[in-house]
Amino acid sequence: MARVRPFRLLHPAADKVHLVASRSYLTYSPEELEDKLQRNPFSYLHVIHPEGAVGSVEPQSVRAALGSFLDRGWIVAAGQPGVAVYRQETESYRCTGWVVLLDRQAVEDGMLRLHEKTLEAREAVFARYLSVVGCQAEPVLVARPAGAAPNAALDAGLRVIEAQRPDWDFTTADRVRHTVWLCGPRTSEAFAEGLAELPALYLADGHHRVASTLQVAEADGLLAYVIPEEELVVRAYHRAVAGGGMSPSEWLERLAARDDVAEVVPLGEEDLAFGEIGVLHATGRWRIRLQGRDEQRVDAAWLEAAVLADVFGVADTRNDQRMRYLAGTEDRESLGKRAQAEPDWTFFELHPVPTGQIKAIADAHGTFPPKSTWIEPKLRSGMFLHLHG
Repeated sequence: MARVRPFRLLHPAADKVHLVASRSYLTYSPEELEDKLQRNPFSYLHVIHPEGAVGSVEPQSVRAALGSFLDRGWIVAAGQPGVAVYRQETESYRCTGWVVLLDRQAVEDGMLRLHEKTLEAREAVFARYLSVVGCQAEPVLVARPAGAAPNAALDAGLRVIEAQRPDWDFTTADRVRHTVWLCGPRTSEAFAEGLAELPALYLADGHHRVASTLQVAEADGLLAYVIPEEELVVRAYHRAVAGGGMSPSEWLERLAARDDVAEVVPLGEEDLAFGEIGVLHATGRWRIRLQGRDEQRVDAAWLEAAVLADVFGVADTRNDQRMRYLAGTEDRESLGKRAQAEPDWTFFELHPVPTGQIKAIADAHGTFPPKSTWIEPKLRSGMFLHLHG
């Protein structure tokens, strides 16, 4: 069984790739989505939202729209199975890796380590969608572990590819540069064999897509973008909760008496450390310091149990309407402005989860609370596609 393998890649025509590739439709406001659909006939958003629809869309319509893109030659099939080397660059990071197919059985057998729980209802919706559309249109993000023996040969192979002229090289309006090399059969096989020798791979982003793909009988593998662990950009996922029967100063005073809390102090300007949680409210800002450095303790999980549940009565953080999640791209200044503008809400700033902790939890078959990590790079839809079967 080939754990990692080349595949028959579908991709945009070379002269249209910069027009076809789109961000996840969830990142667009309704106004932005409508504007994109009106102004760019080549955008993959027309597949996801055929005929300009901006509400829920039936999978049959998506499949028909994808067929139209194929018929028009806007999306084409590679002549033979292969892999792609993809580099993404922004002002803050640069990452390079492979777009490959992970064997379905190998994923089920644990080659891909997961760290986040998923919702069964959401899995079922995605699985139906994938089954009808018959296509994966965005790779999941996967990390290869640092220090593994095959890395030296894999890195050397990447350097050879990056020295060659790319097949695509373009920058999108969000100032992200995308560079792609489509590899031939011999090079593709060598890369796939090298990746298959890694002891494990770690899923960084795409847990629901993994779970739903494994429910689709026709899916023979999982489309993945594999990059070095050290090139992941891991940010926190902050929280906000409405209501509460006590003022923050009152419940924080009680919290400081817990055995697992070292102290509660003013937040100040310095960055959070591992084991610290910031509290921002219209009435003030505080820093909760937990006792010791416990690699098995997840700050977000502690917050859920000790504060969100005990103080605010939030039993189900994923579904409680009083909860909000804020991406780690928001800084303290932004959270502070929100707190001043919304005095009924309390905002919690979290420290990014270390990649070592992500691996440790995944290796132990544990899970983080929902939305514990905001991980980049964020991949575009419609650049790399795989038809099932």
